[in-house]
Amino acid sequence: MPLDHKHLLFLLSLCCGMSVSAQDGELHVVDPKKKKGFMVGLNIGYLLPNDEPATFYDGTPKDPAFLDLNEYLDLWFIRDQVINTLGDLAANYRLSEYPQEYRYNDALSIGGHVRYQFNWTHAVVGDLNYARLRSAGIFVIEYANNTGATQPVYESFEITGEEDRMNMSLGYHVNLGAPSEFGLHLEFGPMLTSVRVRNNQFRIGDRTYNILRAQTVGLAADQLITAPIPTVTSLGGYGQLGANLEFHKFTVDMALRVSLEKIALYEGQEARYRPSYLPFLRLVYRVSGKGS
Repeated sequence: MPLDHKHLLFLLSLCCGMSVSAQDGELHVVDPKKKKGFMVGLNIGYLLPNDEPATFYDGTPKDPAFLDLNEYLDLWFIRDQVINTLGDLAANYRLSEYPQEYRYNDALSIGGHVRYQFNWTHAVVGDLNYARLRSAGIFVIEYANNTGATQPVYESFEITGEEDRMNMSLGYHVNLGAPSEFGLHLEFGPMLTSVRVRNNQFRIGDRTYNILRAQTVGLAADQLITAPIPTVTSLGGYGQLGANLEFHKFTVDMALRVSLEKIALYEGQEARYRPSYLPFLRLVYRVSGKGS
């Protein structure tokens, strides 16, 4: 998953802006040996998620109790709507291809940070980061070409999913090397990931269809009822390596976080620990302790 150049430039610009602001503002560097006490901060980054859980939204068969995309498109009242949209030529349409290589889009991640710094080298840290992930893929509908050509008509449509992703981590932070205004750090610890499914939709013409676990139950023959999806939680871990700029009351961290997560969004989905990546900036303010 390549990092979009615009977002990378945004992060680098933000970093430079914070550094310049720090140098122009408060901004007399103090003895780094005095670094001790409670700190709070703001994280902003760009999440490159593991794509494995995204297959929940691709419309392929999963749980027998629920409709997949092919079954959904074959319901008589859905079929009537699709034919009215595509025209009479599509009277005998069929699903030709499920989405291939279905994946998440990369997303902006924001969050908060707390830290207790024992000394220059050692600290315990906590982070709470949030991202809204969107997934997308293309499926294909096929129907006969009645104009005399032997080649059938293929039409492509997008199917999407959306979820809220929350990461909560508790870590151990180690500054590497001797105290200075610029240094490197290492951070690692356990992480709890929470996923709340929001929607799973596709659009044909001006109609939007929600197939989020839709099942054909109810009093009316054409009634679709969607089953609720419980919030999924997963325990994993993370590690990060980064650089830090030290000022009087502020620390600016620039880091790459690699997290291992095991997420299954439906029963029977194969879940394995897979990495996600988060390049981010963190602006931290010392609220108590020495050096404040």
